[in-house]
Amino acid sequence: MGTAIAKPFHRRQWLSVQQAVDHLSAVAEEPVTSADLADLAEQHLLDLYWYRPGQQLAYLGRPETRELTEPLRLCAENHSDWSAIAGILRQRPALPAYEQDTPLLEDAEGNRLRITFERRQRPEPFSSRWYPTLAELVLKRSDLEQLEPQLFSSTEADSELEPQLLLNVIWQLEKLALDGNHHTPTWLAEQLARRSGSLDRAALERVLAAAERAGVRGTPH
Repeated sequence: MGTAIAKPFHRRQWLSVQQAVDHLSAVAEEPVTSADLADLAEQHLLDLYWYRPGQQLAYLGRPETRELTEPLRLCAENHSDWSAIAGILRQRPALPAYEQDTPLLEDAEGNRLRITFERRQRPEPFSSRWYPTLAELVLKRSDLEQLEPQLFSSTEADSELEPQLLLNVIWQLEKLALDGNHHTPTWLAEQLARRSGSLDRAALERVLAAAERAGVRGTPH
């Protein structure tokens, strides 16, 4: 983890919350905050991982324990847990009263785990040690990259442009091309067809004629 932080974004496997925010802000060309990540998490669009090196973990339903040596995914099934984790992204630390309040973790094999402490090291109730801190929440770079098209695709690209708007634009371009040159829409269609072999001249004439009719109808008298 320590060496990965110094790598360029495209070479990192894991990102801190701040690195994710900085990257998304650069992509969006406007400020993105950790609260925006909280919104995504609450919509179950974004997985979050807990990384606290050296933390002891206990398997659910098994006597074994292990040490946290890599980020593990935080499970989102429990609504109150997940709301608390989203709250951490909003700078609101989670302060559970009991050890059983700690969120579930899942490893790559699908095993469920909870953090655990030796009795003499057990934190007090309502201690933030039972939950991840903001600095301990990390994201997978690949998850963020998969989410980017959904986050930043423009609404214009996602929906078809209104035909009337397109016709009005074509009409204005048509007028620019024809005004003062004493040419006709037929001449313009021929010029456009010559420039692009993929454009059919007859189809162009129909489009230009429709644009002219729409433009004339929309012209105030």
